[in-house]
Amino acid sequence: MQNLVDELQSLAPDFLKALSVPLLACDVQGRIVFTNPAAENQLNARVGVALSEPLPKLAEAVGNFSRSATSAPPLTITRGTGAPYLALLSTVNSADGQSLTLCLLPPAPTPPESDQRMQDFEALTLELHAIIDSSSDGLFVCDADAKVIRVNPASERIHKRPAAEMVGKNMRDLIAEGFIDRSAALEASLQKKTISQLQNLPGGGKLISVATPVFDQNGDLIRVVVSERDISEIDRLQRELEHQESIKDQFRHQILEMQQVELESRRIIARSPNMIKSLRQATKVASADSSVLILGESGVGKGVIADMIHHNSRRSDRPLITINCGAIPESLVEAELFGYEKGAFTGASPGGKPGQFELANEGILFLDEVAELPLSAQVKLLRFLEDGRITRLGGTEQRKLDVRVLAATHRDLEEMVEKGTFRLDLYYRLNVIPVHVPAVRERKDCIVPLIRHYMDHFSAINHTHKRLTRAALDALAGYSYPGNVRELMNISERLVVMSETEVIDTPDLPSQIVGSGKVGSPEELDWPDEISLQQALETVERTLLSRARDRYRSQAGIAEALGVNQSTIARKLKRYNLT
Repeated sequence: MQNLVDELQSLAPDFLKALSVPLLACDVQGRIVFTNPAAENQLNARVGVALSEPLPKLAEAVGNFSRSATSAPPLTITRGTGAPYLALLSTVNSADGQSLTLCLLPPAPTPPESDQRMQDFEALTLELHAIIDSSSDGLFVCDADAKVIRVNPASERIHKRPAAEMVGKNMRDLIAEGFIDRSAALEASLQKKTISQLQNLPGGGKLISVATPVFDQNGDLIRVVVSERDISEIDRLQRELEHQESIKDQFRHQILEMQQVELESRRIIARSPNMIKSLRQATKVASADSSVLILGESGVGKGVIADMIHHNSRRSDRPLITINCGAIPESLVEAELFGYEKGAFTGASPGGKPGQFELANEGILFLDEVAELPLSAQVKLLRFLEDGRITRLGGTEQRKLDVRVLAATHRDLEEMVEKGTFRLDLYYRLNVIPVHVPAVRERKDCIVPLIRHYMDHFSAINHTHKRLTRAALDALAGYSYPGNVRELMNISERLVVMSETEVIDTPDLPSQIVGSGKVGSPEELDWPDEISLQQALETVERTLLSRARDRYRSQAGIAEALGVNQSTIARKLKRYNLT
């Protein structure tokens, strides 16, 4: 061995030292026995060191070469981040049968364009493999005959089978094995178009598969790519989500109803079933844009119901305009509702004036006591409800508005329609969704809570504390309250303000309440046998008016207590000579 090394060193030593290309020799054990300066400087190769230490890839190639004793193709190696070298291997034999492997390592030539493309292709292939394997959807790649050639890990999880059991098999065979009940890939290979299928898995799951054919430049089918997703879990989650949404909706509606029923605004007391029903109706209609007709006696709280509908509607951030149709002189109703132009009538504002409908645009207009509208205004209201347009008094331009109309009345509109004082078509337009608010006497369960609430309310306002005896509370609970909640509020305020002591007893109550228990029923009244119904009604009406006139100082007070308009009181007082 040493003879061979000596021979190498004796071969033109100056030439070897000057050679810029690394040159080294290894024995059969892979130990470096000869190096030139270029090998030492560029590759850190040292005599006596195993070749695997500085150049493991070259050591592996040298070992294979020495064992096979056949020529090897040039090998490209690199050391660290340096430039690549082309390893040229050859064998040097001595006369006594010893041999060395000689390694010449010139710089590797720059790869030609085709080699660079191949490297780019390999990099792209690795990237595509990484994308396929990382996809959360299952992916099958089949050839033109629907034979599986690639399965990603997601498909292995979905089918609970390793890829080795699927790759190489035709989809026809997998169907026969019961792997799936049908194959989108097979259909796509036959029909040459994208196929979507809902498949059943052996374990009872469901799978949605989309098979997309891939064609070459000549239009020939070369691959079918199948994307699949297990929708069993999606179905379960969807059902669970729907169930949770259903529960949430139920809670939402219950909370909303409870908020309304249990005094969201601290103005509504609802304990009686009929009042609770009315509040539920109002809550439901709030979300719609339909017209609502609120019916009930005067003082029952129709305006509070209108406020609640507005508060729970999609127009809650827009205005709620309330107008009492019975409080406007008949000659000014149209101008007040629909506005007027300059010079429309004597005394009109020089610049004209918008009406309540325009002020309520995109909001809600609440027409209280709508039965008091004159027929001329009823016609214009009907026209607006039909086409959403108004025309100012004295003008010709039509204005398109977005206004939801709520109306309320204590009158019997059907009776007024029969008498011709209210338009039938307008009645049907307003009466899309009727909400009836019961009178206080019809909601007995609410009376005591109402009394307690307003007693506490007015006590707080007046910085005092008043309470009722059991006898006084029973008397108040037994009163019929013809003026409804409005009368109950007035009585509560009067008791808080006027009572001298902290405890309010029966003597402190108004006379109509104390004496209300002594009034006989209609069957006990001593009517003459020959009296007519009209005479009996007039007698009762005259008696009520006479008592109310003695109790209240003004026609407005009488009208409020009896639940009618002031104009009605004035007319009836004159009729019965009670003025």
